[in-house]
Amino acid sequence: MIIETAHAKINFTLSVGSKRADGYHSIDSLMHSISLSDRITLTKAEAIMLSVTEGVAPLGRENLMVRAAERFFEETGLSGGVSMTLAKRIPSEAGMGGGSSDAAAVLRGLARLYETDISLATLARWGASLGADIPFCVAAGAARCQGIGEKLTPLTPWAHLPLVILRPPVSVSTGKAYQLLDHMGKRPMDTTPLAIEALSGRDKGALACALSNDFEAGLFPVEPILWETSAYLKTLGRPALMTGSGSAFFVLAKDTKEQAVLAGRIRAEQPSWFVEMAETVGRDGEA
Repeated sequence: MIIETAHAKINFTLSVGSKRADGYHSIDSLMHSISLSDRITLTKAEAIMLSVTEGVAPLGRENLMVRAAERFFEETGLSGGVSMTLAKRIPSEAGMGGGSSDAAAVLRGLARLYETDISLATLARWGASLGADIPFCVAAGAARCQGIGEKLTPLTPWAHLPLVILRPPVSVSTGKAYQLLDHMGKRPMDTTPLAIEALSGRDKGALACALSNDFEAGLFPVEPILWETSAYLKTLGRPALMTGSGSAFFVLAKDTKEQAVLAGRIRAEQPSWFVEMAETVGRDGEA
């Protein structure tokens, strides 16, 4: 039996380019893994099976875990299967890479379960055909993600940054988010290089100033709850940003004491929201 932890990710920056000839969009993003995570257990079996022991997630091929397992066996030519159990804690349709991280964990776990010497780079390449965030989630930690997300420049993670993760009760279609951006015209400035410099220098003030997400400008005018969420977070007086294409946001707290105070306040004032304290973690998931 193999147990894998599938860490959520946040985007400190997310700059989206124009639509490419292949239908995808090029991005430039500083991604970082965080402590909020799903737990996946893998055991050898005759077929590919999935059960959910906590939370809610699809059980068939619509779940990336199943397709990741299929891809592993197709690529390796190994016979057999895997029985997978999922404890789902990362909110779905939140822009936190939950499904991608689960798929990445399956690829890593199967490589261990079947005692292969397959590299993370190879697993990331296999995963890229299933989802643009999977290559980052395979390696985890911190990275500049370019191309459609598959071109990674690993960076030294900044562990222990205290965060409050929140998600209002709304789901956002990634496809819709990109369509709205296509009609926006000029994009905001790409602040990814500034954020990388701040990460390297461990400069919280500079990191806060570099936070940016093109999807905010595209989605806020048509998804009022997202605009209202952002406006509410501004009243807290701390840096905050929507992650991915939404609908989750993160707040950067000064320290763990302020983190607890902010989380308590948000829970009290917004009882319908998902609210969780978390922190940034390194490549091995250590905080």
